[in-house]
Amino acid sequence: MRHLWAAIAVALSGVFAIAAPAHADTAPATVLGADGFSVIVGAPDAPVQLEIFCEPQCPICARFEDASGDALSQRLAGGDLAITYRWVTFLDDKRHNDTSARIANTLLLAADPGTSAPSYQGFVTEMYREQNGSADPPSATQLATMAARNGVSGLAIARIAIDLPAVDTAVMNSTNMTRLEQVNPENPGTPAVYDLNTNEVVDAQGPGWLDSLFAS
Repeated sequence: MRHLWAAIAVALSGVFAIAAPAHADTAPATVLGADGFSVIVGAPDAPVQLEIFCEPQCPICARFEDASGDALSQRLAGGDLAITYRWVTFLDDKRHNDTSARIANTLLLAADPGTSAPSYQGFVTEMYREQNGSADPPSATQLATMAARNGVSGLAIARIAIDLPAVDTAVMNSTNMTRLEQVNPENPGTPAVYDLNTNEVVDAQGPGWLDSLFAS
């Protein structure tokens, strides 16, 4: 145990010196879903409930998060949106690496009652932006630094910094892909946005797609 905490201290050296954005104490929190393979972000009684499927290495997911991440964060902070994030890792096999599995594990570690919904969404958005154009996948320390910048809980940051195993990522991928194929059998690709209120796949390509859900 002494060695574990020593490793955490080394990994976090300088991370907590980063000024994290302030979020209201009343902001909706972030927790693991009941199945252990999803992350529920936002107020459980939010009027708009979405399920979003993303792959950490997916360039289209990166464009989606870059375009919509800030708007999602604002709606999450206001308490009128909740997102169930389901992470899949199918690109690991195609690219012969474990990058998606490592990042997905990190994104489950970030789910913590001390992590506000906008903090989690900010971490997701920055994770994709930092990968854009980078030749190397982010290290555990780099991911911990991103998490700290966005106000992820200190306990979650400590776990991220040492790449603590949170889930069997192969089972997670299989479970979440099965769910994706159920909700979008004609095109089970990522990103996919599913409206849990209407049980319909949302066209999230246009700039006003999120606002349209609140106008209906």
